[in-house]
Amino acid sequence: MGKLVAVLSLVILLMPGLANANLLVNPSFETGTLASWSVDWNSVNLSVSSFNPHDGVYHATNSWDGGMYQDTAITGGQQYRLTGWAYIPAGAGGSPWGTFIGLRFLDGVGATVGDYQIDMEGLTRDQYNMADTGFVTADPTAVTARARFGTWSSSPWEPVNPTDFDHFDLTPIPEPTSLLLLGSGLVGLVGLTKKRKFNN
Repeated sequence: MGKLVAVLSLVILLMPGLANANLLVNPSFETGTLASWSVDWNSVNLSVSSFNPHDGVYHATNSWDGGMYQDTAITGGQQYRLTGWAYIPAGAGGSPWGTFIGLRFLDGVGATVGDYQIDMEGLTRDQYNMADTGFVTADPTAVTARARFGTWSSSPWEPVNPTDFDHFDLTPIPEPTSLLLLGSGLVGLVGLTKKRKFNN
C-alpha cells in the first residue's frame, strides 16, 4: 500500500508540470542566441541583447522591422495557449507600422488553419506588455503550431524602434479523454490493491 501511495503522490505532483510544459525551445533567449527561432523577414534587424530583458539576462530585439517564428509539432483538436512579452518605446513612428505576437496553426501541407494575433502597438509604451491568446483549439487538421513575433512597417515609413521581445510560453491543455484515462487507471490500480489486500 505504501508503494501505491508513493506512486499516486508522484503522479499527482507531475500532472501540473505535464499539463503546463512549455513546448518552445529557447523561449526566453537565455542561450544568448536566436537558436530554435527562424527568421520570417529582415534577419539583419534581429538579434539578442542583454540591454532590456523582461526577466533573465537576454531578450530578442528588433532594431527596425523584422519578424521571427518557431514551429512546434502539435495534436489537432487540442487546446493551446501562447503568451509572450513585448516592449515598445515611446514615439509616433511613421504610418503604418505595428508590433505583434501571434499563434498560427498549420496543416500537413503548411496551409494556415487558424491564426490568433495580438497587436501590441496600442498598449502602454516604455514597459513590457504581455500578449495572451487565451486557450484556443487547434483545427483537427493542424499538425504544427507557429509562435510568431515581429514589428512591421511599410517602406519608406519608420516603425517605432527598437522593439524587444521576451519570455514566450506555448502551453498545451491536456485532452479530457487523456485525463479521464489516467484517472480511470489510477482508480483501477487502487481497486486492485484493495482487492489483493482483502484476499490476503
